[in-house]
Amino acid sequence: MKITIKNNKLAPFGEIAKGVVFKDPTAEDYYIKIAAEVDENTGDDEWNCLHLDNYALDCFGLKDMVLPIYDAELIIP
Repeated sequence: MKITIKNNKLAPFGEIAKGVVFKDPTAEDYYIKIAAEVDENTGDDEWNCLHLDNYALDCFGLKDMVLPIYDAELIIP
C-alpha cells in the first residue's frame, strides 16, 4: 500500500465522510471510515473504521482529530 499525503490539516473524525482514508496522527496507522455499528444497549459506536494494515475493525470518537487523505488511491495486490 502506498499513500501520499498532500493535505496536512487535521479534522474531527465526525466531519469526514464514509469511504475517506485517514491517518491516526498519534501513530503510523491508516484507516478507512465505514458505516458505524452501534451498541444496542448504550447507543455508542462499537466500530466505525477499518485498519488498513490488518483489516481489523476499530472505533474513533466523533471529536478525535485525524488526518484525512481525500485523494488516497488504495491498490491491493
